[in-house]
Amino acid sequence: MAEQPPWEDLPPLCWEAVLRSLSSNADLQSFSSVCKRLLDISNAFRTSLAIPNQLTPYLDSLLSRRVTSLKSINLSPFCGNPSSVLRQIAQFPLPLERLDLSNQESLRFDGLRQMGSKFGALRVLVLSKIRLLGDDDLVSIAGHFPLLEELDISYPRRSRKARVTDDGISVLSQTLQRLSRIDISGNQSVSDQSLVVVAVNCPCLREIWFRDCGLITGRGIASLIKKRPQLVSLALIDMEEETIFCEELVDSFRHAEGLSHLDFSGSFIWDELLMSVAKANIPLECLDLSDASGFSFNGIRKIVLKHRGIKVLDLEGARFLTDGDMSVVCKDLGSLTSINVSRCINLTKTTLYNLTRQCPLLKRIFMERTNLRKDDANETDIVVNSQVRSLIIPSNENLTDECLKKIGRMCPNLWYLDVGVCLKITGDGISGVLKRCPEIKHLDMRGLKNIGSLSIDFELPQLEGLQAGGLKLNDEQLAAFISRCCHLEHLDLQKCVHLSTKGVEMAVKNCKTLREVNLMDCHIVDDDVPFLDWKVSVRPSLRRIVPPCGLISSEIQDLFLQRGCLVCDD
Repeated sequence: MAEQPPWEDLPPLCWEAVLRSLSSNADLQSFSSVCKRLLDISNAFRTSLAIPNQLTPYLDSLLSRRVTSLKSINLSPFCGNPSSVLRQIAQFPLPLERLDLSNQESLRFDGLRQMGSKFGALRVLVLSKIRLLGDDDLVSIAGHFPLLEELDISYPRRSRKARVTDDGISVLSQTLQRLSRIDISGNQSVSDQSLVVVAVNCPCLREIWFRDCGLITGRGIASLIKKRPQLVSLALIDMEEETIFCEELVDSFRHAEGLSHLDFSGSFIWDELLMSVAKANIPLECLDLSDASGFSFNGIRKIVLKHRGIKVLDLEGARFLTDGDMSVVCKDLGSLTSINVSRCINLTKTTLYNLTRQCPLLKRIFMERTNLRKDDANETDIVVNSQVRSLIIPSNENLTDECLKKIGRMCPNLWYLDVGVCLKITGDGISGVLKRCPEIKHLDMRGLKNIGSLSIDFELPQLEGLQAGGLKLNDEQLAAFISRCCHLEHLDLQKCVHLSTKGVEMAVKNCKTLREVNLMDCHIVDDDVPFLDWKVSVRPSLRRIVPPCGLISSEIQDLFLQRGCLVCDD
């Protein structure tokens, strides 16, 4: 008898520690593929599962033998009445905490009642984009799941047969005493009254979303803040001047105590309101002013000066901002970890340099469609910031290779780089930044026009995702690039019309860890099915394919799903 491997006797806690230490899906895939025992171990620690229609024939075996520790189930991809699926799920003793039933026709089916009786302690229920959702449904939800802590009933499809009103929200709020988060966005018949009753009846409330609720006004929001000062997150999104403008809202922020996240994106915001936020005694960490209007740099300055613990700042679309403005606020953003100044068209490389120099904790920078261009900075202007992990700078049409290489020297530990549609970037710039940033895991270079000089003569062991849509790559260039990427999982070649069938086949064959590939509009084959069959056979790690020639029948989708691969048309 063969000797039992020493790891067979390791307790579950040890295996959990091992799995948590894996840094990527590729590592988990390698772990799972060693043997059936390790596959079973990895499945035992899987906590979430999405269920499209094609998966339902295998659901019993999955839940009974493979994924027995599920805490989250997502049925939003499922089309049709989900009652039978919910009844199947209810048969198993899962530690279920979260259920997503978004996109269903209605909630009037028996399976929901059974889920309530079996999983009454469910914490999170997502019911977004339900076609028929009304007050009666809210009463049923409260009865079936009285211990809910988070509820999403956002954006029901408009119907004359059912609608959510203040009455339904009132009944719901009286029952769900543990409710801490609710999203009522898109419910056109709820008003300020709903905000008030939720604030009064739900003592644990910390977060409420009400985007696109046309009857909610600044006065209702002011009442919410006053009656529930412990709110942690508040989103006033896409609110127009006549709806939001009132002195009561300005005054209400002096009552706030717990607000750490404020979202004013798309709304009319005036400086007096921002001044009241600046004066508020709140632990503000996240401020979103993207696409907001009505305010000036003075309002931003006051908030940043008072709340120096801000970690996330979104100023996208603030077209009045200049490099001088940003140099002023950067000095007070020592805690910043993420900033978005995309579409701030006056900002140049000077702002990028100031951010990396003065914000030592910064991890993510978004500067899409700004004014990054030819770089005349001295080497002494460059300060290395090893914390920056993500740099999203697409559509900077004047960004040059030299500037990109200097960015690589400033941020040598990048994981995510997006330079799509930076039309002056060539293959030399891409190879230069990759050489200086060996930790890059995801590279987006879609739409680059001058990539013919791309030549990679070094290894890219960390690269997991490559978006190369629309590039004029030929077979040899693709093969040479792929040969350097031993852990590539996601490959987007959409509209790469210069590739041949043979070139794509070789790329798929050489990517031993490839899980997803997008070949939409590649014009490489006339018949998808034999081509897909070959790919799944030669590369069993594939889990998702977007084929070249368009729509795939449900029969073909089922055929490939049985082999563990989802074939879709987008």
